[in-house]
Amino acid sequence: MKHQNGVTLPQKYLVTFADEVFGPLKNGECVSCMFAAGGGKRTILHFLLSEENILKKVFGDLYKKTLFIYIDPNEILNVSTEAYLALILHCMTRTMKEHKIEVLPEISGNPLEIIKKNLENLIVKDLHAVFILNDFEFTISLPTSIYLNLEAIMSVDKSKIVYLFLSTINLFDEKILGNLHNLKYAVSRKVRYFPLFKEAEANYLIDQTCKKLKFKASNMIKSILYEICGGHPQLLKYSLHLIHEEFKLGLNDDDKIRIFLLNHYQLKIICADIWNFFTDKEKNTTNSIVTTGAILSSQQEEIDYLLKLGLVKIMKEKKYYVFGTLFEEFVKNKLPKHTLTYNAETTKLYYGQTSCEDKFTYQEFKLLVYFVTHENELISRDQVADAIWGRLSHEKYSDWSIDKTISVLRKKLDVLGFPSEQLVTLKKRGFSFSNPS
Repeated sequence: MKHQNGVTLPQKYLVTFADEVFGPLKNGECVSCMFAAGGGKRTILHFLLSEENILKKVFGDLYKKTLFIYIDPNEILNVSTEAYLALILHCMTRTMKEHKIEVLPEISGNPLEIIKKNLENLIVKDLHAVFILNDFEFTISLPTSIYLNLEAIMSVDKSKIVYLFLSTINLFDEKILGNLHNLKYAVSRKVRYFPLFKEAEANYLIDQTCKKLKFKASNMIKSILYEICGGHPQLLKYSLHLIHEEFKLGLNDDDKIRIFLLNHYQLKIICADIWNFFTDKEKNTTNSIVTTGAILSSQQEEIDYLLKLGLVKIMKEKKYYVFGTLFEEFVKNKLPKHTLTYNAETTKLYYGQTSCEDKFTYQEFKLLVYFVTHENELISRDQVADAIWGRLSHEKYSDWSIDKTISVLRKKLDVLGFPSEQLVTLKKRGFSFSNPS
């Protein structure tokens, strides 16, 4: 087991990470690593780069010939292509100096050309370069020409110059991948997903963090933490620190601990960080899971990604759930409190997060579903009749019956808690329905 520089992870986890990530890099293949926000990627990488024994086992004799160049965009003051290339140059020359390798003088002011010249010099010396691009999603804020620049750097010698892309967003979203030019082939060459911790790994992190704090977490506390935080490293660590400070006189009240953690603003901020790295499609998929436990067939790509990162889990009966109750409550609080939604695959109607089709008769249900699925549209009386009676609408059509059904529907919406004024009668034209904005 290793516990150094803040890394509270089992040795097996670190060795597996090194083999799966650095193994392909050794063989001249670029690797993309996907993490959840707050998943510990920066801490793990810093540790492995300082832990020679693990990397030596992976690289063997090639270890002494390899420069590991760590690029962190947090060091950038200006968001520009030139600033990012200047950062790469700075980190590369710094690493070269640490290894007592000659750095060529800056003849021009073009950082890309200087990078390439120094790399050509490294290749002549039979050296290899691994560029570790942390927070690679930062490049999305730059002009897409940055990807042509990164391709040009690697093209100096693709057998000896490789990239490790570290990201907390899905780089394989079609909108992102389509902007990467030819660098998309390097990004998609080898892909590794590092999910949130399983319970045994989470318990190990808890034990090691408790050693630092000089207290022992009971099995009850460990169980509560895994239930609330899932295997999210940052949430687990923050929760332990909060518990230690708040309950120094005793940690025996499990309900009090749950309530305290579920309502703490610092933990909500971490949940917001996780949420903000989701695409709109991933947010919609997560909303569906929290609301119904199910997904639409069109959300399969998003659910696959979330499952691989452990942000979403699945029960045997194909019901999905998010990784911890803290994040679940956060997502629930993001949902509109007075919204009616319809899941076409499960044929269920929801008010907020609660199934509500049992509150309506079959005809009322069919009409309400029609309104919900045609939100903000003008719905004629003929369309209302079709929704209620289907093929028999011509035989059963009655303005009185339609008005009566609409009236009862409004009353039931009020009882449900939904503002019935959102179902509007448009004189001589029909009706219009909308969810509250």
